[in-house]
Amino acid sequence: MTVIGEKTATYATLVDDIAGALTSFSNWSDADSYVVNDGTAKASNDDGSTPQDTDWHNNARVLEDSNTGTFLLMYLHGSRYDNHDNDDVSGIRFVYSSDWDATEHHPAGDTNVESADDGNLRDGVGFYLTDTYADRNNEGYDRWNGGTFGVWGSSNNLSRDTIRGNSVSYVISANSDGLNIGLWNNNDGNNGIASITVFEYLDNRFFNDTAVPFVALTQTTHRCHSIAYGFDSYWTRARTWNVDRVGYPSAPVEEADWGIINPSSEDDTFFFRYPAAFNNTSQDVPVAYLREAIPNDYQEGGAHGDDFTHDSTTYKIFKKSGASTNNVVSAGLRHE
Repeated sequence: MTVIGEKTATYATLVDDIAGALTSFSNWSDADSYVVNDGTAKASNDDGSTPQDTDWHNNARVLEDSNTGTFLLMYLHGSRYDNHDNDDVSGIRFVYSSDWDATEHHPAGDTNVESADDGNLRDGVGFYLTDTYADRNNEGYDRWNGGTFGVWGSSNNLSRDTIRGNSVSYVISANSDGLNIGLWNNNDGNNGIASITVFEYLDNRFFNDTAVPFVALTQTTHRCHSIAYGFDSYWTRARTWNVDRVGYPSAPVEEADWGIINPSSEDDTFFFRYPAAFNNTSQDVPVAYLREAIPNDYQEGGAHGDDFTHDSTTYKIFKKSGASTNNVVSAGLRHE
């Protein structure tokens, strides 16, 4: 496993840290040399548009994962993901897809691209999240205009050049099966938030499910949350609460139990249950246990930075709120 953190750096550095951590494993590789994270305008753009430093493809990396047969695009992005409540986030947007068009440089096939993604990126796709997912559970108003899966540190809509230079704090753990990221922004008292992000290939399944077996999960201290199981089931919610159970009752990943330390002064055993991933938002059929993140009760669990080891796997507690919120996102993140 490749571990980075705790570290404070710019979002631009974070993109390369994530990509570097993943590509240290043979199943992850860069998928398109046109998509680079140098923040510099190209001599000419393939689509004929005027080159700019802030073009999405100059502030991004796209990787292919041979385990799941998916592509993971990471690009600096700020957007309004919910028009009803005027909710914004900024940071790194994660777009996954079952294919990649290396000629036109955009996701192809099944994808979680949404209308809030960069216009020059989504224009060529023509196939959005709502076309991919038959099982969708949107908690509340119509929020399909926004993309919520990513690594978010601000609850406002920042320009790409501003995002590129902003500093945040984070921890990363990556392995061949995926990664987890904990991020917090203590530099912005008005809009600094915290988030956890998981992308995990579920290689140890209960049965040979026909879906592409990965979980994509983002939980924040703001109002931006989403969980997907492959290209089959998707859940999103725009509400703020203390997130300490990893999943959610109506999502493809359950909340899971406990995440508490024995209150006895003579025994500091940490009790938890792995959250199960399901192949639908009704949570009818469990597929596998999620291993990248476990619950940590924000009141009775471990403190930020605590370590717990179970079955030769170490989890480090992530418990942060960001500078502008009182709520916390709290979990044990795989860290070995």
